[in-house]
Amino acid sequence: MNHGRKNIVFGFCYLVILLIMGMFLAIKLKDTAWAKEPFAFPRVVIRAAHAHGNLESVLNILIGLLVDRISVGDGLKKTISILMIIGAVMHSGMLLLTPLFPAISNLAVVGAITLVIAIALMAYGAIAGIEKK
Repeated sequence: MNHGRKNIVFGFCYLVILLIMGMFLAIKLKDTAWAKEPFAFPRVVIRAAHAHGNLESVLNILIGLLVDRISVGDGLKKTISILMIIGAVMHSGMLLLTPLFPAISNLAVVGAITLVIAIALMAYGAIAGIEKK
């Protein structure tokens, strides 16, 4: 079963969205008024979401390429795959929404913890062994 495919597709789609956001940020950085209040906080949060989201996209692609090669059960592979996607959306995705809904900023921490758990499970899978194809 191919558990990693959804991570690869998600990773590339999420990366495209965040790269477009990066172009938006590059254009807006030329606007000096955008660096002042009331835009200063949203700008900082969007920059953080852009940076973290790009890393999380690449991690999802990498996990997608490797998760089906580790020597663990299908249930653990599926868990790692799903946790990586949920973690990315809950971490950088919630950072993106924080300027609009400040109360959800705590969900970004949940996403970060989810990513740590998924990476730790993947490390366990790597210790268990990588199957040769």
